[in-house]
Amino acid sequence: MEWVPAPTPINENRRAQATEKTGIIGTDQVYLFDIYLEIAKDICGYEAGSFSLYDSKNQCSISAIGFEKELHQKNDKSDSICSYVLLEKNPLVVFDLKKHDIFKYHPAVTSGMCHSYCGFPVRNKDGYALGTFCLLNFTEVKEISSEKIELVEKLVSRLALQIDTQTEQKELTSQKISKSIDVFLDSNSEFQITDYKSFIDICSGLNLPKENAINLIKNGFCEIKNEVVTLSSAGNELQEKMNIFTKVHNQIRIEGNDANTLIDNALDKLGEL
Repeated sequence: MEWVPAPTPINENRRAQATEKTGIIGTDQVYLFDIYLEIAKDICGYEAGSFSLYDSKNQCSISAIGFEKELHQKNDKSDSICSYVLLEKNPLVVFDLKKHDIFKYHPAVTSGMCHSYCGFPVRNKDGYALGTFCLLNFTEVKEISSEKIELVEKLVSRLALQIDTQTEQKELTSQKISKSIDVFLDSNSEFQITDYKSFIDICSGLNLPKENAINLIKNGFCEIKNEVVTLSSAGNELQEKMNIFTKVHNQIRIEGNDANTLIDNALDKLGEL
């Protein structure tokens, strides 16, 4: 017999739309998701893991650990064992792939590359399976306890919550930008979208050339101070009406013992869920 790809989910169109709505595919957000795979790998002792999202055609790799995988790599969904996970509400756990009626025919199994597999559907708040969170063992068949599977399942639910939060924030940001454009253009009939961009650049503290701010200066929203284009009092009032303010975010890199402590604390928290 040959490998039989997973059937298409009944709600595939809505599921794919929900996935694309996240805006994650094609972006460099590996650092946001690697930690989930690291923790899951430590919990189960499996050798590798991957997190993928599925658009209407492809399995899109977001993060991977334990094996080489190209960033933004896309594969046909029909080639993947993980596609079966999209059909499940619960984890798809197959400790011995060679004994599974379907998976034993997959090239990764027949070649002896992969022996054990645990796949978790990543579902958003509306119940759509956006992708899969999978753990793999290459060298041998490896069983893990139901308690560890449950722990990883809770971890994946936290990952899904992060995606939901990120998606909602993206929508709010889009709405905020749209509203700020309306407020800006309504403030003066001469303004164009290029003036809006220049105004945002100045609000962000960029050193904008005078020629790019001529219209803003002419209408009293900007002025020249020490040969630098800055907001005038009217410009500051407009910025407040547009509700656009820049914030400084500190990035903290955690290494060594501090990183281990962070992971230990995260595992403790998961155990309490």
